[in-house]
Amino acid sequence: MNCLRRIALIFSLAIPLIVAAQDKPNPLSYNLQVNLEPEAGSIAVQGDVEIPLERVGATTLKFNLHETFAISKLLVDGRDATFTYAPMEGSAPLPASRAVVVNLPPGIPRGDIRMDIAYGGHLEILPEFGASPDMRRSLDDQINSRMVELAVYSTWYPEFVFGSPIKSELTLSLPHDWIPVCSGRKLDDRIDSGRAITRWSSPKDVDIVILASPNYKLKSIRKPDITLDTYSTQMPEPFIAKEGKQISGVLKLYSTLYGPTNIPNGIVKHVYSPKRKGQALAGFARPGLIVTSEGRTLESLAQDPGFSLFQGIAHEVGHYWWNFGSGQGDWINEAFAEYSSAVAVEKLSSEASFRDIMASDRMQVAALPSDASSLATIGISEQTSFVVRYYKGRCCSILCVTPWETINSLGPAASFLRRIMENPLELLSSAVSGNRSCLAIRSWLTPG
Repeated sequence: MNCLRRIALIFSLAIPLIVAAQDKPNPLSYNLQVNLEPEAGSIAVQGDVEIPLERVGATTLKFNLHETFAISKLLVDGRDATFTYAPMEGSAPLPASRAVVVNLPPGIPRGDIRMDIAYGGHLEILPEFGASPDMRRSLDDQINSRMVELAVYSTWYPEFVFGSPIKSELTLSLPHDWIPVCSGRKLDDRIDSGRAITRWSSPKDVDIVILASPNYKLKSIRKPDITLDTYSTQMPEPFIAKEGKQISGVLKLYSTLYGPTNIPNGIVKHVYSPKRKGQALAGFARPGLIVTSEGRTLESLAQDPGFSLFQGIAHEVGHYWWNFGSGQGDWINEAFAEYSSAVAVEKLSSEASFRDIMASDRMQVAALPSDASSLATIGISEQTSFVVRYYKGRCCSILCVTPWETINSLGPAASFLRRIMENPLELLSSAVSGNRSCLAIRSWLTPG
């Protein structure tokens, strides 16, 4: 595994330099006040969004919002603005969204703008992921008497580019007996007029996540190298304890390999959202936050008492470092989070498990149709998207267990694979910067 160690070392040295040199768009800045009525299933939002110049068109401003929400106020730089609705912008998996096209008032100076907005309504009720074969019309986001889960997937807040950098200030109001967990650091927690009022701040993020339940139980781990808060409604304590040790080990490994990352307030929050199905494996991650389906996990434990989320958790923790690709470029996040999970399995579990993962990857990639889209063009909703973005994307880790004699037998692919083996920094640098002129990247991103 010398190649794996060499690549991991190069990653740890290269990432801070590459990311620092990258031209990143200025973040959108949200300041939102959110009132939730779970029994009624309703949401009311008011606040403002500071929008950088590069998101503003010459005469219009466009964003996505949940298609059943009604906008009651919209101002641009303090002036009333008219708007119309249009089909959703972008190709991200946002199944209940529509675009809002705002006509900029005459005389608005060219530059960053402030949009004040008020809106509300009820989320469209769609099957959870995994509960219907129609994945394009599935949605985990929901507001009901059992739970609240809100993220970018429902576009509950104005969404401009899927995965783009944002910062947020959030004030949340819920019934007094509900326990919320949100993006970022909790600044305030109080009861006022029978309502639970909390304030949250997340200066470096890609989403605004709200999770809540009246039945959450908190299990905390406090160690020198980790502070972990796990929220669930019915997860077995032995499973939570085992998972806590796994997260601690993965964080320590990645910090050694990649350096420090953004974990708001230094607390990792793992929330078992009490949905019945939902996104598979360990769910999804945001800075300092992992959201996992409690229903799917309990179902897996019932089938196999030895069930473990280790590799899935390692993938999601990897997103604390790999989270800078946005829109179609999200493949970078997924490919290198998968790479990181393979490193975690090899280092913290066993060599045999690592090789089993690689064998499965090779089998699934080999089964791709010859006309499958490349990483450069694959849409998130395409049928082959998961295999291409996750398994084909885990190119570095696949190469690390490929013997030289196997590489030499691959014909036209051999020269490409040798280049990556001999200079993995070329791959990393080009992947992070989006440089398509790199020979390795051009070869990697070919269809099929």
